[in-house]
Amino acid sequence: MGVCQHVLVRKISNFVCLMECSVATVWMVVRPTLCSIDCYIRSVVRDTRYKLALGHIEGVGLTVLRRLVLAFGSAEAVLSASAKELVAQWSVGPGLASSITKGSAAALAYADEQIEKAERYGVSLLDYAEADYPARLASLPDAPAVLYYKGTDVSSCRKVLSVVGTRRPTEEGRALTESIVGELCRRHGDLLVVSGLAFGIDVAAHRSALHEGAKTIGVVAHGLDMIYPSQHRPVAAQMVTAGGVMTEFAFGTRPEAYNFVSRNRIIAGMADATLCIESGMSGGSLITVRDAFDYDRQVLAVPGFPGREASAGCNDLIKRNIASLVETADDVEAVLGWDVAEKSRKEGGVQASLFAEPQTDEERAIADVLKAENEALSANIIGVRSHLSMDKVNVALLSMEFNGIVQSLPGNNYRLTI
Repeated sequence: MGVCQHVLVRKISNFVCLMECSVATVWMVVRPTLCSIDCYIRSVVRDTRYKLALGHIEGVGLTVLRRLVLAFGSAEAVLSASAKELVAQWSVGPGLASSITKGSAAALAYADEQIEKAERYGVSLLDYAEADYPARLASLPDAPAVLYYKGTDVSSCRKVLSVVGTRRPTEEGRALTESIVGELCRRHGDLLVVSGLAFGIDVAAHRSALHEGAKTIGVVAHGLDMIYPSQHRPVAAQMVTAGGVMTEFAFGTRPEAYNFVSRNRIIAGMADATLCIESGMSGGSLITVRDAFDYDRQVLAVPGFPGREASAGCNDLIKRNIASLVETADDVEAVLGWDVAEKSRKEGGVQASLFAEPQTDEERAIADVLKAENEALSANIIGVRSHLSMDKVNVALLSMEFNGIVQSLPGNNYRLTI
């Protein structure tokens, strides 16, 4: 997808959002008898409703949805298009075009039902074209068009770590999770811990973050009108006041096995890195690790005793150079460059060339991002925030490092030196 097109769509969506909010405000003054649900529906970004509807039509996957939105300018325009106009787009065949035109009315009714339930349960709808959508996830081609989120604002969290592992950990594994996550949360007040709210390592990571007063998000494999497993409802209740619970699945969706496979990519895609603590040779945690690796995100794993089933998966990841070996919070910081970045910032870093300045538009965009953040960022995050492709980011960073404009840190992180 073209970056310029994507930025244009975001700007148009933001403009439409402002117009919708203005109209909704006037309407509420003129018609004070409107019920709360009607007000809530009008407050939702207009195209989010249409994205929910479009995604509900059979045959419209995430890739097709994004292509159509880019081609037509909005999901609303897609649902208003004729079958002939849809077929003119190479991603739509006659059968799918017919499904879209014939199914739009029912799909919009479904979307309105979801919006009503979101209001009832206090759930926010996060649109991939809007600023409140998780930035690291938004850049991925298979990111959900709309996320359901119940919780607090986590935009202040500049570091995001996903923690995964077996549902049946050893006592050592549970204790190590609490130790590593707890220590990282104490050292980094801007850390967000992401996991899946499952038994074992997942809930241990969530509880450790909560104990330290940090923010944590649980990505679940069902609708937010329930919590699975039910034993974790008290933890989830705490999380919505310090982070939250998130899903791509509509209200009424049950926790089917295949949903867990799908949700794992969100856990991986939201984070700078994924830490695996105890895993066998198969299971959901390794699926999450694979997704993180495919997304070019850092993978970390804690080794275990050879021959122990609970550690076989982690040992294999390290053996095949998929994951970096870590045993402590210090190790995690070293691999991700968090310790070096902090020390470098305090000491003033290296001296740049006397007259070093960004030379290209790409270099200037990257410098602006690093200057605004005033801290080391990974190449992936630089790409997201500069709206540049990773090819352009990597070429520009290499040139900037050669000229002394940026400093390369462990974990594929970079900081500005000028």
